[in-house]
Amino acid sequence: MAGKWVTHYEKGKYDVALLHLDQQCIEDQILERGKGSLYRVLNEVITDIPKIVIMHGTPYYPEKFSKDEIIEKVRALVGDNTMVTNSKRAAEQFGWGIPIQHGMDPEEWFDLPKEPRVVTMISPGGLDKYYDRDFLQAIREELLERGIYHCHITVDWRAKDWTEYREFLGRSLIYLNPTKESPMPRARTEAMFSGCCVLTTPWQDAGDFIKHGENGFIIGDQKTGVPRNPKAVADLVEKLLNDYETCIKVGQAGKETAKKVFAQSRYHEEWYKVLCDTVDNFKK
Repeated sequence: MAGKWVTHYEKGKYDVALLHLDQQCIEDQILERGKGSLYRVLNEVITDIPKIVIMHGTPYYPEKFSKDEIIEKVRALVGDNTMVTNSKRAAEQFGWGIPIQHGMDPEEWFDLPKEPRVVTMISPGGLDKYYDRDFLQAIREELLERGIYHCHITVDWRAKDWTEYREFLGRSLIYLNPTKESPMPRARTEAMFSGCCVLTTPWQDAGDFIKHGENGFIIGDQKTGVPRNPKAVADLVEKLLNDYETCIKVGQAGKETAKKVFAQSRYHEEWYKVLCDTVDNFKK
């Protein structure tokens, strides 16, 4: 089955459609006039071929909805379409869906000589509790009191193009992921492929492949001795900045883990199966 991207929909010409959702799309305003409207309109218009909905989020948006409300509204929007999630945990939380973790080509990422820099790459706004921006900000303030600068990419620094971003990330010693419910943050994987020493919360499958002190560090987990406490995280960052050798060793182990867990071949195989199964089931 050969795939082909197109710029618009024409009835009777295609095998399958990929549509996109996250938990923000269930808001009436966003569903009517925001990013959710694109899903809504396409889902209504496309009736001749099967549709796969990529759910980019989780049923976590406490500022607006309860978990049960999100699940109910997402189920109504998805309907009989196939739903794919970005993590196993997300599928478990929704109660349905096919988890497919992303895959990347390791050759696209630059593992360069590291500078003593701490970076994070998350969306600059929105879904505050989902990304746990308060936690990140508290860590930043704690680090700043110690004279340690933390760079929030896209907020404190912006790349002029993709190459500059990869070079900046590839020269960063420590990558900090503070998220609470984001399923499989892509930037964290990019940092692993770039040989950064990754500090991450354990949620949404991260604890399945990050072994504390070996190929990364788990923060926000009492079992590792680094609880969800800004001071404890800052203590670890400060310690690692003074132990360049350990950072490099852990970063290289993380890079090898990424090659196995986030292999592009596995990603392609899983997507190929979902595409074939979805098309075959639609024809029955």
